[in-house]
Amino acid sequence: MVNVINNKIVMGGETILDALTIEKTEDGAGAGPFFTLTRNSSSPAKSDVLGKIQWYGKNANDDTIRYASIDTVIRKTDAGDDNSKIQLTVRKDGQHKPILSVSNEGALLHVDAPVVFQNSGYKKTFVTGSATAKRQISFPDQSGSVMLNESGKVMAADLPTSDPSNAGQLWNDSGTLKVSAG
Repeated sequence: MVNVINNKIVMGGETILDALTIEKTEDGAGAGPFFTLTRNSSSPAKSDVLGKIQWYGKNANDDTIRYASIDTVIRKTDAGDDNSKIQLTVRKDGQHKPILSVSNEGALLHVDAPVVFQNSGYKKTFVTGSATAKRQISFPDQSGSVMLNESGKVMAADLPTSDPSNAGQLWNDSGTLKVSAG
């Protein structure tokens, strides 16, 4: 028999603190095993937290603190139009701060954190921005490269060297960047 006492798993009189294994033995392609958290509410509402997984540890003062958590939140409860988000929260400067939320709207980075790309050699590229208003950037279904050189200058490779006759397209007129009038 398994009991949960003071948020600890107790099995056969022994307290299990460091391991939980859920295993499904099957040779087929079926999904599983499943770990299900269910909040059974008679009045579900927007902003209800459906469940939370938390990580605790000690700090330099020997205080036990929550370092990170993952939770799921209801965004909308209308049947057939219901929405949710999953949120990662981390500790920043002594406070709990949501760092990433994923919902039907997309992935949202919080607290002005950069997007970091790291290659196999552990070199990192930090992409940052500061939102002063709602902005939208669209990438057309095209391939190409825009880069920054080591001096922070924007570089564009393979620009046409004559007016492309497409309104708004950049082109290189003997070393002068121009915008085509179309």
